[in-house]
Parts: sequence; C-alpha cells; structure tokens
Amino acid sequence: MSNSRYNFKTENECEASMIHQEDSTLTYTFNPDGKQGNQAIHVTLLYVALAKYGNDWISLPHSHNFTEFFYITNGTGKFSVESETFDVKSNDLIILNPTIVHTEISNPSKPMEYIVLGVEGIQFQTENRGCILLNSSAHKSDLHLYFNTLAHEMKRDQPYRDFVCQNLLNIIFTIILRNDAFKVSILTGPRLTRECSIAKKYIEDHYSENITIETLSSLVHLNKYYFAHNFAKQFGTSPINYLIKRRIDESKHLLANTNYSLSSISQIVGFSSPSYFSQAFKRTTNISPQEYRKMYQGSISVSH
Repeated sequence: MSNSRYNFKTENECEASMIHQEDSTLTYTFNPDGKQGNQAIHVTLLYVALAKYGNDWISLPHSHNFTEFFYITNGTGKFSVESETFDVKSNDLIILNPTIVHTEISNPSKPMEYIVLGVEGIQFQTENRGCILLNSSAHKSDLHLYFNTLAHEMKRDQPYRDFVCQNLLNIIFTIILRNDAFKVSILTGPRLTRECSIAKKYIEDHYSENITIETLSSLVHLNKYYFAHNFAKQFGTSPINYLIKRRIDESKHLLANTNYSLSSISQIVGFSSPSYFSQAFKRTTNISPQEYRKMYQGSISVSH
C-alpha cells in the first residue's frame, strides 16, 4: 500500500474578526467565538494520509477514538462497518464516528485511492450505524475541490501548511453541516492527546517495521518516558504491547488464510524471530500459532 502521511504537531488558535470595507455594499460581522446560533463547534485536524491499495495490503477491522473522513479519489471497493458492508466508488465520502469498527476492501481490478483525515472534537448522529456515506451530486464538486486542494497543500511542504489544512477541514466540515440530513454532536469527554493519536496511527500503518519507544517518542517530539506514560493512560496498554497486538492480529489473518510458514509470517508482521513470534502469540491468545491454524484452517500444506 502506498501511503503518504503528514501529522499536525501544533494547533493554531485563530479568532475571526470583523470584516468591513467602506465602499462595499455587503458587510458581515463575524462572531469571534465561532458560534453558530447558541453552539460553538471546533474541529481539530489530527492527521492527513494519502493511500493507494497494493497487493501487499491486508485490511483488518479496527477502530479509532476520533472521527475519520475517507474521501475516495479513485477506484472502487467496499467498506465494512460493524455488521454492514456497502459499495464505495470515486467521489464518495465516508464519515466514521469514534470507536466504530471498520475496514476497507479494495477492488483488485480498480484499486482504491483515498484521502483520510483524522478529526477530533465531533461525532455525527446516525440512526442505524456509526457512519455516513455521502455521495450527493449537490456536494460532489465542492468536496472534490477541497479534498484535493488539501492533499496538494500537504505535499507542498510550505510554511503555514498546518494552518491552511486546518482551515480546509473547516470548509469541508461546513459543507457537510449544511446538509440538513446530518446532525453533529460535540464531544466534551476526555480528549486524546494529539501525540498519542499520531503514535497509535503510526503503529497501525507501520507495524511490520522495526518500531521502538525511541522511534515513537522521536516521531511526536516527546520524552520517551513521558510519552509511554501518556500512551498507556490514553489506551490502557503500553505502545510496545499495542504494537505486539497489532502484529498478532495480522498474523491471525495470515495463519487462517494462507499456507505461509511460521517463519515467513513472523517476518511479514515484523517479529525478530519465529521463536519470539510463537512466544508472543501464545502469551496473547493462550494457544500456539499451529493450534490457531488448525482451528481456523484445518489441514493445509505449509509452504517453506
């Protein structure tokens, strides 16, 4: 899977001010606290990722503690959300609420490409599922323009990129809000720290690589002890244990659906040796990789 990603490290707080032109026939005074009616809505852009499916990508169900916007730029596929699966295509926008289990499935003949935004501070009210599929022709041109402008801005690596991308998110969010079919709730509970959400997403995307506490703390520019403490506080497990769980989840898929040897699987998912993989697997699942394979795949011919 081809994946380009930019994480936002700081949050610019901007106040709208009164706009006035002496010779203008239209003057509008902006509310400095960002309120629309009696409600102030603030969304924070956590990350932007550009992704294209390849033959090496394995998609597994997962969830996040924040909202995600998936905008399909090319190709076709399916989204599996909780117990429901539906088709998606170019110019579709899928909005996933926090904690909703989901996975993307690309069409091999028309690989999916998409832009995904991690968004903190809001969730959408839905009747029967924790996601929204927006493919209205009335919004298609606007969404296409602003998502692609955001992707272009991300790639340019120019000064004030964070500020520009955050404001493009605000525009996209406003387009969605103007659709009367959607209602939004403001999340007022404990918020994820930006650094922890960035590190968690990095683990999910790069689990097969050599990741250490130093790797992650350097990524988010924090002292490694302070980072590890806050990650465990946020997610209830240490960064390394979360990494091991991610690798074990991937290995389960390979054990059940391929005839790869344990040595090959341990290497694919990022373990340093087959013996360490077997130990970690049994410690996590209470059964060995071989026993798991027999339970879910039966008798197979293992490749070496």
